[in-house]
Amino acid sequence: MKKAIRPPENWQDFETLCKKLFGEIWKCPHTIKKNGRLGQPQCGIDVYGKPKGEIDYLGIQCKGKDNYSENKLTEKEIDEEIKKALTFEPKIKTLFFTTTAQKDVKIEKYIRLKDVESCKNNNFEMVLLSWEDIADLIEENRDTFNWYVNEFQFKDQFDIEIDIYSENENDEIIPKFTKKIIKYTLETDRDFEKKIWAQPLIMIQEPTYLFGSNKVNRSWCKIQTHIKNTGSIVLEDWKLYLTFEEVKKVDDDFTKNIFMYKTASPYRTTWAFEDEKKIGYFPLNNSPLIQKDSKYFKCFCIPNFEAKEIIVKWHLLARNFDREGQIILKVNPDYEIKNLKKYVNSIDLEKTEIEISEFIETISTERKGSH
Repeated sequence: MKKAIRPPENWQDFETLCKKLFGEIWKCPHTIKKNGRLGQPQCGIDVYGKPKGEIDYLGIQCKGKDNYSENKLTEKEIDEEIKKALTFEPKIKTLFFTTTAQKDVKIEKYIRLKDVESCKNNNFEMVLLSWEDIADLIEENRDTFNWYVNEFQFKDQFDIEIDIYSENENDEIIPKFTKKIIKYTLETDRDFEKKIWAQPLIMIQEPTYLFGSNKVNRSWCKIQTHIKNTGSIVLEDWKLYLTFEEVKKVDDDFTKNIFMYKTASPYRTTWAFEDEKKIGYFPLNNSPLIQKDSKYFKCFCIPNFEAKEIIVKWHLLARNFDREGQIILKVNPDYEIKNLKKYVNSIDLEKTEIEISEFIETISTERKGSH
């Protein structure tokens, strides 16, 4: 059968195939990821993932080649990608070279020698998989086989690629919170005197701004979503829902300016369903998404104070097609620390409490921005 399995027509589809195949092999279909976006430096890694039950990442360098015997993977290419992969963080355990080129004894030997050299230097292992090897693996993994052979190659298919990410490195979201540390301590006579003398004699008025004032909640985090039609059929009557877990609030990116609301309403594409912690994206004028075309939108959320990560479940609905998935984003809060002291009249009441709240900043309207 493997001779009938032909390679993908382009390198983008080959990367997608490798992600699907190794996601099944490593039993991590929801966490294996393509590295970055088009145009970003990739440190020699196109796809990376952590096999189920393991702590180390594995990386894949995808090399799409035409099916001609003279078009092969070269030693120079291998050396360049190894050098780049050494800069990938965190350090990977194994680097897989996957290629649509035919098997080549010379290149296989070169990879084996580089593997031994790398392991002696306490770096990653190296494995080469030519198209014949990949075709064998496709046959051995039923989900990928059904997806690639029965749908991707031999008939028109629906498919979609959803990428959900933050604006920060490592796809972390960094909400700004206030951490109030309240220390309850026994009040002495000296403390009481200090407290009395510290009372202000006049009220200090808060500063006023030439353009007025407003409050901005800096706890909001921007979430960006990229939708691409990777299938061979136009998506019609489609929409996308994002459902958030471990968040306090969600919001869309539609204007909050009451003077712009009426003018902008006909162009609105995102809606927040706050009670359900859900965002809906509806393409303008119900326009179809043609093959290889993309759409992009942003929304916002405030994570729960104790959350270490948030889960974003997506569900795309279209005529004759629907697809679901999820993305996990790490939460790394930035705290504004406020230390407070409160006096108590008994040593038994001494304690320390910590209160977390949203960080609200008062700014002039001249500086005001959304979220």
